[in-house]
Amino acid sequence: MFKITTIWWWNGQSNLLDGLFTELSNDIDISSIVSMSDDWRTTWMLMKSFEDELGLHLPPPWDLRRCLFSLSNSKYRDYFKLVFEYTFLNEENIKNFTILDLFKQVNKELLFFWRGWELKDELKKFIDFCSWNLYENIDRKCKNIFKFKLPLEASLKWHKFWNILMASLYYNLDKDYDKMIAFMHNLLEVNWKIIPVTTKRAYIKAILWNGEVIKNQDRISNVVDYNSWIADLELNDCSIDANHNKQVHEAIINSDYIIIWPWDLFTSLISNFIIWWVKESIRDSKAKVIYIWNSTNKWWETTGLTQLDFINKIERFLWKRIDYFVLNNKKLKLNESQLKEFKNDISIKWWDFLYLSKWEKEDLVRRKVKVIETDLLSKKSFYKHSKKKIVNTLKEIIFNK
Repeated sequence: MFKITTIWWWNGQSNLLDGLFTELSNDIDISSIVSMSDDWRTTWMLMKSFEDELGLHLPPPWDLRRCLFSLSNSKYRDYFKLVFEYTFLNEENIKNFTILDLFKQVNKELLFFWRGWELKDELKKFIDFCSWNLYENIDRKCKNIFKFKLPLEASLKWHKFWNILMASLYYNLDKDYDKMIAFMHNLLEVNWKIIPVTTKRAYIKAILWNGEVIKNQDRISNVVDYNSWIADLELNDCSIDANHNKQVHEAIINSDYIIIWPWDLFTSLISNFIIWWVKESIRDSKAKVIYIWNSTNKWWETTGLTQLDFINKIERFLWKRIDYFVLNNKKLKLNESQLKEFKNDISIKWWDFLYLSKWEKEDLVRRKVKVIETDLLSKKSFYKHSKKKIVNTLKEIIFNK
């Protein structure tokens, strides 16, 4: 059985895990290392409440939850997703509710909105299953899980149930993030490992070529209009002691393959490599590195970069050569309406597709990088990857060396 480690964050990683889980669950062992530099939307609101009211750092739960869902073996997987993805509209304070109160509130709302569908019996089964799982299969310290409260004055509004649940577990399980993650693995029946790259503060800053410094993931990725390109990525001063999670080294050093995917080059991928001892573990691992290409540049964050630029920057922070470069070779022909929609997408912002030039390919071949060009784009999107096509390509690499 091959041991695979994936490293990055957000939808790209969870979608790939879902594909690998569906196609190869009996043939590979997965460890998924998830970036912990997320600081936007409701995740940031919850993290800030922890800092301001409790004086505690809450490692962001957003991307962990997506990966855990993707690898759930539970027969109630769809119902977990239905309940845990629920967004509260209640403006009352978080501290007023136990986990059981929140479960009841979500179930009541779901039963109301889904009353035309025969869901009530299934939801009752779901609650029974949760109770059985919690009270029969979980550590004794979790017996009173439904009584847990999160003592925050902040409003519930706009928060997802999953984020509140994970935050409450973290707070009530001795402020131990690893215990919370272990609990969620048990609850969702996840056999593969989802590993936060660190449980310390992991706020990042981008240093531009003109000397300007842009702090924090959301501003780097989504807010700032740049006056210069990104020259470097570092940890903020408050995060300088961010060491890797104790499971990260073991996963990487024992891997046969490490799969990386930039998505947002600096904020989703390189943000993992600047955590202390991550790149050292990668350097010392005998694993082959598979890099899945980006179909486009990201407005400002990677403006003007070529495919070779991506690889050069990744290898600089990776401390290891890339062995396989998997990229799309099919050019889409878009009509005027489709082209306008493509260029206005928030992840594109007026930039075009990235392809590999002849001289770039020659340089990569000289560097002994195996370049694999194939059709990888989804038919449902102008630039997103097809999960099935990516997984099929990875199967060729892993099992037909």
